[in-house]
Amino acid sequence: MKLPQVVSPGEWQAARANLLVQEKEATRARDALAAERRRLPMVEIDEDYAFESPDGKASLLDLFAGRRQLIVYHFMFALGVEDWEDSPPGRPQTRRYEWWRRYDEYEGAATRPGLRPA
Repeated sequence: MKLPQVVSPGEWQAARANLLVQEKEATRARDALAAERRRLPMVEIDEDYAFESPDGKASLLDLFAGRRQLIVYHFMFALGVEDWEDSPPGRPQTRRYEWWRRYDEYEGAATRPGLRPA
């Protein structure tokens, strides 16, 4: 495996300071995006969903302890979606996200207790 270049502490500090500026910009952009997400309109769920919980049947409201709002994040697992790699040459070049698993894709998931749609 090819390792990064070895530099002096001063060169490393300068490179780190430059990266920190970029990281702060990205953080501010992500914070602004999160604020926009919080301003999205809501959709009322009036269907009577029933789930299997450790305590038996539970409604959607029961699962979220009476909270009136639920935010659902959606991961895109479709073929050909968010596939990119930016590892430097000489570093491992693995398929992106191959280590991600949805809850029911882990070994033994079918026997694990948890929330399952009824």
